[in-house]
Amino acid sequence: MKEIRIGIIGTGVISQRHMTVWEKIPDVKIVCGADISRKVLDQWGEKYGVTDLYTDFRDLLARDDIDAVDVCVHNNLHVPISIAAMKAGKHVYCEKPMAGSYRDAKLLYDAQKVFNKKLAIQISSIFNMQSRVARDMIARGDLGRIYHARTYGFRRLGRPGADIQFLSPDFFSAEFGGHGPLFDMGVYRISQMLFAMGMPQLDCVFGAAYQEIEIDDKLLGGKPYEVEDFGVGLARFKNGLTMDIVESWAVNIDQLGSNFITGSKGGLKFVNLDAYGGPMANPELAAKQPLDLEFYGIENGMHIDKKLNIPFNQRLDLVVNPQNALFDDNQRHWLAYLNDELTDETRYDTPWIALQTMLVSEGIFLSQQLGRSVTADEIDAMSESNAVRRQNTDWGVIEYDF
Repeated sequence: MKEIRIGIIGTGVISQRHMTVWEKIPDVKIVCGADISRKVLDQWGEKYGVTDLYTDFRDLLARDDIDAVDVCVHNNLHVPISIAAMKAGKHVYCEKPMAGSYRDAKLLYDAQKVFNKKLAIQISSIFNMQSRVARDMIARGDLGRIYHARTYGFRRLGRPGADIQFLSPDFFSAEFGGHGPLFDMGVYRISQMLFAMGMPQLDCVFGAAYQEIEIDDKLLGGKPYEVEDFGVGLARFKNGLTMDIVESWAVNIDQLGSNFITGSKGGLKFVNLDAYGGPMANPELAAKQPLDLEFYGIENGMHIDKKLNIPFNQRLDLVVNPQNALFDDNQRHWLAYLNDELTDETRYDTPWIALQTMLVSEGIFLSQQLGRSVTADEIDAMSESNAVRRQNTDWGVIEYDF
């Protein structure tokens, strides 16, 4: 198998999660890294033994000895940097969310075709047996006609950069983060539900976002807190299916409930969800929060509950179907796509899944602005680019052209 040579752009916290996986995969070599912070960059380089380091990512892209880049920057930088990488002839693996707006996500989706490059978006929540089994059960009709799904994400108090101090304040910046939990963590849950339900076509969305929980200015380091800490929405799809959405970074309650999909013959409860990058990236958290499914339905006139024992069955499945290992980690999956082990037909099309997730998410914010529900066509027509086009750094200015 051909060795894939990768450059990392953005060497902060999320890149270290990616590096944990890259170091476990044969036929990958991390050649170089880039970050606008010299201090962060040097610490990263020393930790991972990478000596070719750049404060200007454009110098990294000018190299002709790398095949691809892993983009680990904040939301509103995903599109300008990923498109620049494609223009430079590199394939791209990009952190979630795809962008900071549906308009920008569409630009990135189209760019992969314009520059004929292979793009992937980090959506670890679909790369596991929990998601595959739910998808297959629904496709077989085990749940009957599915009609409602619920996706809930809960943090009692966990605003990145504020309550979680080791994370960057760029998380709560309108310029770089764009939005809060709906774009940060909601992407995992919304995309998993869409994937499991066969990617239903969105009709309309109603929703609202709030910034209500008191925050001590000392936690903000003199910066304004500019994103929501709580978001809620109701999406309706063209097949009649509905899905309610709640995402919280901060809320005055102890729990929000379970994620589920329900149908005329049965329902699936999702026990734990992967919102941490997968077991290769975070084995300790994966062990503490094993992914499982529970089925609730009626058989022979009796109401029944079934635990599907996903952790146990996944171990057996990998013995019987070793090729499924390619579908249990998103970085490994992308590498198989680059090496032609997976084709456009056999891979998970994460750019498409991420784009449809963004359509739902942005609908919530547009609905709040207009005070009414918004259709998918309206979201497409009204969404505006908020990607960074000019960035000031300690060493100069970066102008993005896309």
